[in-house]
Amino acid sequence: MIAQSNKSRPNSANRMLKSGTALTGIGAALAGLASPAAAQAQDKTPPDETVTREIIVTGTLLRGAPPVGSSVIAHDETSIQASGATTSNEILAQIPQVSNLFNQTPSRRFSIAANQVQIVRPNLRSISADNASSASTLVLFDGYRVATAGVTQASIDPDLMPTAAIERVEVVTDGGSAIYGADAVGGVINFITRKRFDGVKVDARYGIADDYQNVDVNAIIGKDWESGSAFIAYTFNKNDALFGRDREFITNKDFSTGQLTGVTCNNANITAGGVSYTGVGTSFAPGTTLCDTANDTNYVPRIERHGVFASLTQDLNESISITTRAFYSQRSTTGPSEYTVANLTVPSSNYYYIPLPAGSGSTARQMASFSLAPALGVDTIASGTNISEWGANAELHADISSNWQIRGLFNYSQSDSSSFTRGPNQALLNAAAAGTTAATAINPYNVAATNPALLSNIINNNSFAGQTRDELLNFKGTIDGTLIALPGGDLRLAAGYEFLHDTLRNRSTQNTPIGYLAGVPYQSYTRDVHAVFGELLIPVFGAENAVPGISSFVISAQGRYDHYSDFGGTFNPKFGATYKPVEWLSIRGNWSKSFNAPSPIDQLGANNNVIGTFPFVAFTRPGDNIGFFGGSTVALQGSQPNLKPQKAETWAVGFDADPPFIPGLHMNASYYNVVFKDQLRTPSPNTTIFANFPNNIQTSVTGISADTLRQFGQLAPNGSAIVEPLIANGTLVYEIVDFRTGNFGILKTDGIDFAVSYRHGTGFGGVDLMVAGNYTLNRKAQVSPTAAVIDELKTLMSDFRVKTTVGADIGALRAQASWNHTSGFDVERTNTLPQDQVKSFNTIDLFFKYDVPTDSKLLKDLSLTLNVNNMLDQDAPVFKQRGQGGFINGHGFTLGRQLIFGVSKKF
Repeated sequence: MIAQSNKSRPNSANRMLKSGTALTGIGAALAGLASPAAAQAQDKTPPDETVTREIIVTGTLLRGAPPVGSSVIAHDETSIQASGATTSNEILAQIPQVSNLFNQTPSRRFSIAANQVQIVRPNLRSISADNASSASTLVLFDGYRVATAGVTQASIDPDLMPTAAIERVEVVTDGGSAIYGADAVGGVINFITRKRFDGVKVDARYGIADDYQNVDVNAIIGKDWESGSAFIAYTFNKNDALFGRDREFITNKDFSTGQLTGVTCNNANITAGGVSYTGVGTSFAPGTTLCDTANDTNYVPRIERHGVFASLTQDLNESISITTRAFYSQRSTTGPSEYTVANLTVPSSNYYYIPLPAGSGSTARQMASFSLAPALGVDTIASGTNISEWGANAELHADISSNWQIRGLFNYSQSDSSSFTRGPNQALLNAAAAGTTAATAINPYNVAATNPALLSNIINNNSFAGQTRDELLNFKGTIDGTLIALPGGDLRLAAGYEFLHDTLRNRSTQNTPIGYLAGVPYQSYTRDVHAVFGELLIPVFGAENAVPGISSFVISAQGRYDHYSDFGGTFNPKFGATYKPVEWLSIRGNWSKSFNAPSPIDQLGANNNVIGTFPFVAFTRPGDNIGFFGGSTVALQGSQPNLKPQKAETWAVGFDADPPFIPGLHMNASYYNVVFKDQLRTPSPNTTIFANFPNNIQTSVTGISADTLRQFGQLAPNGSAIVEPLIANGTLVYEIVDFRTGNFGILKTDGIDFAVSYRHGTGFGGVDLMVAGNYTLNRKAQVSPTAAVIDELKTLMSDFRVKTTVGADIGALRAQASWNHTSGFDVERTNTLPQDQVKSFNTIDLFFKYDVPTDSKLLKDLSLTLNVNNMLDQDAPVFKQRGQGGFINGHGFTLGRQLIFGVSKKF
């Protein structure tokens, strides 16, 4: 009964093993790796095995049943501590299947582009683009959704959950829409929080690397009583910014020549009369000053995070229990970088104008490139994000008979996300370049001599600023139990209904003064979702009717129908089967359909399309000879109306084996196949648009007709105001381009997941080994149905990721070493990419934990830990593409060798 299960809380890995869950990857290994010392440190672990009948594992609706035909990767509290992770995404970076984060520094992504990436979101097998507005991997907390976060993204932020509250993480890499609805194309990641805690526990860690440090503090206080428990957990962490100057592998240069490429340096570079001059003040000579623009660019921003989580579990009687949870999280990222000015036109009217060459008396216009660092410093705040979110829910469990239970969930959350990218105001810069007085002119030859008030006005500008608020209301009811008893076991059913009401408000500006966004009205979008779902488990063979060669054979069927108020309905089924020829060997398989709904941000784009005109030809159609002078381009941006869900079909087969003749050995492997269609994409902004998106571009060597322009203008609210003056003035428009996001892309990928773990007890404790990885066999993509097929494994993508860990428990000491491997890949050598291969990335991490063995009240339950991450101080693999910083995003960015000292004490 619920009352019994709430009083019992076995170790998470043991619970899943007892319930028959097939663990893969890290989870299988870690179930065997937990040391005796670690096991003793677990909070209250009563042996009541009735709890196993009440557990709901990720991927199924049925209590106590493993997801048939699928496997679950689990990461428990012990392994979380061993990883040294301070955030949820750092936990996930230990799992090879989370391919966009594995063997990397997740916080690096916050510095890629604040107007594109505000959330570091896990991406199982990298099914969708990291900067897409929606995610293909569903993130849950205790099986429920929370409001999305992000400004240009609409994603659940894994880092909002305080790590002190996390008991374990479960990952299902098969399609999960048949159970959970949208966004479970690549799979489901479920953060499961503690249910009970008694006492006070505090742990703190301090990490240090060259020119970098971070602090992490966790505290939890709770009370456990016979019929319930309550606790509150708090997490704080903070880290420094990391700049290009801090790591030798980060550099911007032309690798074909070895020469630096930056011209926006402290010494100004001036072009006059076709000749380049460089210098500062009034001393200029022919030549060019080159600098490394990566030096003062941040590659990991400053981050500060606070999180609070509270839980109350109470048995109301022998049949009914209720759990309430509430959370609050706040995260800010600040990316300091150098402000620079490139190609500023300086007329002779500039107050500081210097004729070049010196003494020539020339009054020709000059072109200036320089850094603002001599006046502002190198670490000016250039970008950042602020995200806060809170929520609360209540979950009721009620036994209505000996084997039927009803579960009800009320769930509410809301988020507030903002981001900005700062940069000099170009219009004010141009005006200052022509300024005729010391108060109004910028000095391009010695920027430090410029009027500080003028510079302050110029940099009081956001090139992008945006804010999004999301509010989610969620109701869910589920009933599950036994229909009838069959010879192979109980025929079980689960069914339910879910309602989601989502309101998203969004606003953004470009090139406006700092603070201007506060006066911009929000655009709103509301979506309602009604869903019905069910799951049927059919035990064909079991303990009671097993025959030689068939120890067990179980079939499951899952299905869910979702009806969206904005684009209609979608039904997604899943079928699975698990066959055991003998008790220690399971052969499993599943097939499913999943979908990824267009996000409210995508849908808002359709209501706010914008047309722009450019006095040049963006792309020339091959073979066209433009017969008129110049030519213009008219472009449409936003989203197409009536966007459809992105859809996927997935299937997988595999096995799990625990051979009794080698006690402590566990092996498993899975083959998976994913076809992802109707991906939301933006047509390519280059000449490949003619082949890949032929219906999105029209050209005419004699000029687009007035009727065609008017029809095109009707696709955006501002369209007529843009195209009518062009028609009235007789402007010849060579091309019109539709850049609206639409359902275009196709991805086909398959591969193998595998894991082997072994645990052997010894007189001094035990030794263990774990190997877990992912190998991508094929990955073919098309940006549109008419586009060429691209082999993405030959275009900057690793195909093999593996983690190997060896460990030993020696009395109260736990010691382990991990090898993390990301394979290299071949690249096509060009003039701008002078290499044939990007090398593999390999790191070795060490972990030590010592549980002080004493009966002293002061030292009891005291643990000391040491992590040495990237022990050999390996640099990220070299990538010689000009302008990329000397490395490739998503392939092994590292903080370098990092030491993390930790202390934990329970009272």
